[in-house]
Amino acid sequence: MLCVDDDATLLQSLRALLVSRLGEGHWIEIAESGAEALEVWEDYTARRTPIALVISDFLMPGMRGDELLVRLHRSDPAMIKVLLTGQSDLSGVKRCINEAGLYRFIEKPFEGDDLVLTTQTALLAYAQARQIEHQNEVLRSANERLEAEVSARTAQLQEKNVELERLAHTDRLTGLSNRHALDRVLREEAARARRFDHPFSVILLDIDHFKRINDGLGHGAGDQVLIDVARVLTACVRELDVAGRWGGEEFLLVCRDTSLEGAQVLADKLRARIEADIVTASGPVTASLGVTQHASGEEIHVLLGRADGAMYQAKALGRNRVCVAPMP
Repeated sequence: MLCVDDDATLLQSLRALLVSRLGEGHWIEIAESGAEALEVWEDYTARRTPIALVISDFLMPGMRGDELLVRLHRSDPAMIKVLLTGQSDLSGVKRCINEAGLYRFIEKPFEGDDLVLTTQTALLAYAQARQIEHQNEVLRSANERLEAEVSARTAQLQEKNVELERLAHTDRLTGLSNRHALDRVLREEAARARRFDHPFSVILLDIDHFKRINDGLGHGAGDQVLIDVARVLTACVRELDVAGRWGGEEFLLVCRDTSLEGAQVLADKLRARIEADIVTASGPVTASLGVTQHASGEEIHVLLGRADGAMYQAKALGRNRVCVAPMP
């Protein structure tokens, strides 16, 4: 604590009283002016040792007690301030109350017991306030850690939900849309076609002699062919188109905003790329493709039936070709 008074004799008496009555564990600094008191405070601040309590006389030359306490309060609001005054004018006391958070003022001449009791309660209040600050800091830190954990777990949960949603609509082997996702896209496109009269076409693709690949080279080779076909489809279609595995060795492409002629051009490109890019130990892989365009008001199963018929026509004509089923 810091005791400030321009009366050196009174200051020494005050220090002796506090040392004798407070016991060990308390360090009492003294200053004979406001300027000296600020120097003491700056020295302790530089050493990161807070001063818990300052007891200052009011009427001192150079800097009055109220000015000192106000200045200290601006830099260290937690410090407890006690003002000793023999003045009948309470303007300085009021200023300390309003601007320095004055803990108490004691009239001079003071009684030793009153001053000691005030000092004890002030130090206890300071210790309790610091304890509460520490507990609040512990709680803040714990809360921040908890919020960080909750945020991290929420992010993980969101990632898992996104992944589950992706898996629910993705063929695990090829990474393309699965049958469920394709059914949804077809329904959406049919509804869009009815509402906005936008054309869309479908391409049904079947890998030729796929059973021979599985039986002759093994299912691992067959799986690799499926993966390679999916890679070709992904490389050739537009971002707005949807390519998926329809089932087994069959693939379906939903070509949005695409006429029959545009879908046929894409189908020819796919057929050529598959034959050129995918080769197994038994030779090049080929595919048969059926193409058709959705007719206004047409049910999805009718559209798919027409594409399926065109695909089987391609197989009947020798495979490795594209057949087109015109709209009715």
